[in-house]
Amino acid sequence: MFSPVLRRSLVTAAATSAVVASSMPSTVYAEEKKLSIYDEPKPKVIIVESPTKLEEHVAYAQKYANNTIEEGKGHVDSLHQKLKNFENDVKATVRETVTDEDVLPNALYVGVAALAGTIIARKHNVVVRFLTSSALAYGAAVYLLPKTTHNIGVQAERLEQRYPELQSVHHSVDQVVHEVRQEVEGVLAQLRGAVDSNASSLASQFQSGLDKVKGETSNVESQVSAKVEQGKKTFSDVKKDVESMYSTRSTPAVEETLKKSKD
Repeated sequence: MFSPVLRRSLVTAAATSAVVASSMPSTVYAEEKKLSIYDEPKPKVIIVESPTKLEEHVAYAQKYANNTIEEGKGHVDSLHQKLKNFENDVKATVRETVTDEDVLPNALYVGVAALAGTIIARKHNVVVRFLTSSALAYGAAVYLLPKTTHNIGVQAERLEQRYPELQSVHHSVDQVVHEVRQEVEGVLAQLRGAVDSNASSLASQFQSGLDKVKGETSNVESQVSAKVEQGKKTFSDVKKDVESMYSTRSTPAVEETLKKSKD
């Protein structure tokens, strides 16, 4: 009936009209609302209570106080933990330092040695008193508590390695002590020289006095020997005189008479 060309044209036109109809917006008609014979219901009233300004400030202050209290509790707990750790560290250090030694009486003896040092150097300045007391205390500690003293030195070295400021202070103190030691050695050398000179002068004076005493003793001995010789000579003269006077008597009787007269 229709030719293929015409049929193809009609199909194309129908498809085109369908595409155009689908792309165009369609108009929708809503259903009209019917008016009610009753009044519309009133909306429900919701009452919301709002706090006053005072309540807001009180709540804010309470919240701030609670936060501050909690923060303070945290700081107190951390401080307590730090103190506990420090106490444990101190106990461990003391256990490492003090080993197999009686600390109580020996520590008292070390303190007595330090006081003795201050008493010995009481007429000197503060530096000499401090050095004397420290030297005696250190010597007593080394003698009475050798292990404890060594362990204290080890702990001091550890602290110096941990805190370099202490190491610099230690070096400065060692330098001051070395200078003071040199000054003390110089004073001791001067005192030794003075003592040696005084000893030599005293020895010379003693030797001169001894020589003088020896001279006087020799003079006295010579005088005594002269007196003895003179007495012997006088005795011999008296003996001769008596013998000449009593020549008729026996010699033993004369000698006995002379002895009696001598006595």
